[in-house]
Amino acid sequence: MISSLGNSLRLLGLGLLSFFLISCTDASEPEPTETGASISFVHPEDGATLEGNSVVLRLEASGIEIVPAGTMEGGTGHHHFAVDADLPPAGAPIPTVEGTYIHLGQAQTEYELTGLASGEHVVIAVVGDGIHIPVDPWVVDTVRFVVP
Repeated sequence: MISSLGNSLRLLGLGLLSFFLISCTDASEPEPTETGASISFVHPEDGATLEGNSVVLRLEASGIEIVPAGTMEGGTGHHHFAVDADLPPAGAPIPTVEGTYIHLGQAQTEYELTGLASGEHVVIAVVGDGIHIPVDPWVVDTVRFVVP
């Protein structure tokens, strides 16, 4: 009987410990979601050395529909480029700065970037929603190239 009572108390203790551990986890953090949406640079190739001081940036998208700015339907967005610059923090709109942050608000999938200085360049493409906030989860791609 005492042995049975000891086993019961051990099981009760394990149950309480499990309840405590589960109830103390942070349930407020959202679980990552996998939408399958992606974009990728078709041109130029990552690491390319360009001829001249301009390049046509060409993108393709998968799992997300590229639509004009202002469209606020789920599963849609439009392209933006950050040229030699960082992206805004999550939830903030992508700024407009000529030559640095470029909006393709007519659902374009390519853009000619001109007047590039000699040296290494990094362009980040990001899909924003109808009001230019990066979609969540982020849909981005990066390309690096050199202008001689």
